[in-house]
Amino acid sequence: MPTSVVKNPARKNAAKHNPEPVKRARGRPKREPLDIAPQGLSRESIIAKAAALAQNEALTEISMVRLARELNVAPGLIHYYVGSRDDLISGVINLYFRDRVGQMRAPSDDWRTNVREFARTTLNSMLKYRGIAAYIASHNRFRLFQKVLPGETDYGLEFFNRAAEVFRRGGLPPKMAALCYHLLMQYLVSCSMVEIGHQIPGEHENFIRSRLEGLDETRYAGALYIATEFSRLNSAETFEVGLEFIIAGIGALLDADGAKKRKR
Repeated sequence: MPTSVVKNPARKNAAKHNPEPVKRARGRPKREPLDIAPQGLSRESIIAKAAALAQNEALTEISMVRLARELNVAPGLIHYYVGSRDDLISGVINLYFRDRVGQMRAPSDDWRTNVREFARTTLNSMLKYRGIAAYIASHNRFRLFQKVLPGETDYGLEFFNRAAEVFRRGGLPPKMAALCYHLLMQYLVSCSMVEIGHQIPGEHENFIRSRLEGLDETRYAGALYIATEFSRLNSAETFEVGLEFIIAGIGALLDADGAKKRKR
C-alpha cells in the first residue's frame, strides 16, 4: 500500500501567518503615469515658473521641492519633466538668454551706437532676472552655453554670436573685438551686482555723510573732497558715464591700431 503523507498543521498555520516576502523588481522604479499630472504641467511651464521666481530670488535657492510646492504637484513630477537640477538651471538660464536675445536689435554699421544699445538692453535683462544674474556672476556652469534638447536653440550661444556681431560689424579686429566684448561684459556684471546688492552710494547717502562729517580736514582731505558728490551717486548716471569711458577706450584702441597700420 502507498505510504500516506501526514501534513503538519503547525507548519501550515505558520505559512498562513508568515507568507513569503514579495520579490521586488530590480532596477529603477517605473515613472508615474502622465495622466495623473495636472493639466498644463510641462517642462516649459516648470522652467517658466522657476524663471519667474528667479526674477527676485537666488536661482540656487529654487529647488525641485520648492517648485513642486509652488505648482502643487509631487516632486517626482518635476524630475519627470525636467530631469536633473542641472537640467533645470540650464533651462532657466536658456530662457533668460532668450529674453536677452529678444531685446537685441540688428546691429548697424555704427559700432558706438551698437555698443550702447547692447549694453543697455543687457543690463535691463540682468536686472529683470536678478537671481539668474547673481548666479551667472558667481558660477562657471551654464554661464554662457546651455544644455538643450534636440531641436532646441541654445540661446546662450545665440547671445554670444549676436554680441560678437556688434564688434565685428564695427570693424574691430578679432583680438580687439574679443577683448572689448569681455571687458564690456565684466562691466555689465559689475553694474548689475552693485544694483542687486544695493551698493550704490546714493542709497546710503545719510550713513556715508554721517561717517564723514567732522573729520580732520588735513588728515582726510581726499575723502572730504569728494564726500558730498560720492554720497549722491546713482545707478543710472554711473552706468552711463562708465559706458562712455569704455566706448572712448575702444575708440582710442581703434585709432592706435589704425595709426600702426598706416606706418607700415
